This record gives sequence, C-alpha cells and structure tokens, in this order.
Amino acid sequence: MSRPALSASRSIDILEFLATFSESAFTLSEISRATNINLASCYAVLTVLADRGYLTRSANQKTYQPGVSLVALGNAALKSVPIIAKATQSAHQLHRELGVAVLVSTFIDEEILAVVSLEDTEGRIAGMRVGERLPFIAPVGAPFLAWGSQEEVQAWIDRRSSPLEPWFEEDLHRDLKQTRQRGFQIQLRETSGPTLAALLAEMASGSHMAGYKGEMNRVIHSYDYHCRPPDVVVADELYDVMLLSAPIFDRTGRATYNMSLGGFPQKLTGAVLTDYANRLMHACLDVMRADRLQAGQYERASA
Repeated sequence: MSRPALSASRSIDILEFLATFSESAFTLSEISRATNINLASCYAVLTVLADRGYLTRSANQKTYQPGVSLVALGNAALKSVPIIAKATQSAHQLHRELGVAVLVSTFIDEEILAVVSLEDTEGRIAGMRVGERLPFIAPVGAPFLAWGSQEEVQAWIDRRSSPLEPWFEEDLHRDLKQTRQRGFQIQLRETSGPTLAALLAEMASGSHMAGYKGEMNRVIHSYDYHCRPPDVVVADELYDVMLLSAPIFDRTGRATYNMSLGGFPQKLTGAVLTDYANRLMHACLDVMRADRLQAGQYERASA
C-alpha cells in the first residue's frame, strides 16, 4: 500500500479541522496544535490553501476559516452525487413541516460525516453540525450497520480498543435487529453516564479544540452505556428521544446515508414518535425513488 503524500494529508487534516469548527476562526498556532503539524509546515500548507481560495485569512486577526473555493467545490460535487442533493431537498421539507432539527450523514471509511444539518427555531441540532466527524466505532453509527453483513458489524465492534461487555454487545445486536424490523432507529437520551451529545456540543464551542479527535476517540472507546430503545411504542406513553434515524440506500443497496430527526426539547408521546418516524421513512423513500429515476433517465439517454 503506497504512503499518502505528506502535504496532501496535512492539507486534508487542516480542512477537516476547520470544517469541524466552521463557525470559528483559528490562528496558525491553534491550527498547528490541533492538527499536530509543526508550525513551519502548517504555515506553508495554510498559505497555499489561502492563495487558492480554499481558506480565507483575516489580515488583522491573522486567523483562518473555510473559503469560497470550498463552496464551489461542494456545489460541483452535488452534480456527481445527486442523491445528496435530493436528500438535502427532503431534509428541508421535513424541517419546514415538522419544525425539528434534521441531519443527513454518511460514513467514509471509519468515520461518520455530517453532510446536512438543519437547526430548529431555537438553534438545537440533531446531534452533529455540517462538517463534523465521529469515529465509526460501536456504539456510534448503529443505523448504518442494521442492514450490514455480519462481517461489517463485527468489524465495527472490533474497532474498539477494548472488548465490549457481553451484555453490551448483546444489546447492540438486539438494537440492530429491531432497527431492521422497524425500518428506523430510536435512540433514547442517556439519563446517566457520559453523553456523546454533550461532548459534541463542547466540540462545537471549541472547548476541545486542541486534540479534538483524540478526545472524541477516547470517550467513544471508553463508552459503556447503552439506553435500550422500547420494544413496543405505546401511543400515550412518553419517550425521551434523542434521535430518530432511517436509512437511505444507494444504488448498490447499501445503507450509505442516514437521515435523522432530533434536538427535541421535550419528551415525545408514542403517537408523535410514530408520526415523526413514518414521515422520516417516507422522506428517505422519496430520496431513493428520485435517485433511481434519475439513474434510469441517465441510462436511457446514454443508450
């Protein structure tokens, strides 16, 4: 396996860091510490990225943020990944209809990436902001694995630095099976133990700016708390829901994307939960239908 070009990997590390904290601006020394790139090399990479418009540099404060070239690059990418464009439209429609936070995410290698994140009217989000990444390590990312192979599920579990307790692994397999049967996942809010949502909020505020990836990995690897979803949703009972997630299958039949609803300010009745879940699944189906239709039109035009 060939080694990645050092300058390329450093550029990606810098861009991913700034995308994770896209609402903040950072100095050379802050970026250097956060990405573990020495000052001289970091400055050289930042200069090239700023010169090409991928970063903007504040002359007064000497700070850097994502630049307009990334916007153009993202818009161009939507043409090659049209399913994301349709998912974005469906996410906005759900957001307007329900007034709750909506998230579209995907996984790339061993990380989960937030592609679309729409806040509710109070600024609450569905777990992640655009550009944020999470390690794809059990128990994080379960909705992507519910339709995966046994090998994929085991690889997800094996990424942890220490083995799961038997009861925890059993709970995860039960959750994956339940998600397949329902067509969506119910993730309840943790009432005790560490909360991943709290850590993400701290990350967004910049509290874990230096070494943020290491801190996130440390927390997830040591995470041993699981709030089991209900076996049966009762219409008049209350549920403290953190996320509702449903898959978007790509043209190969793989659950490459997830759409989620979250940021709920209060507990949901079973009736509301079911209504939200049905609307979410229909939105995902609409995305897949539109993607298949476009693929068929392209094939006929190419014939």
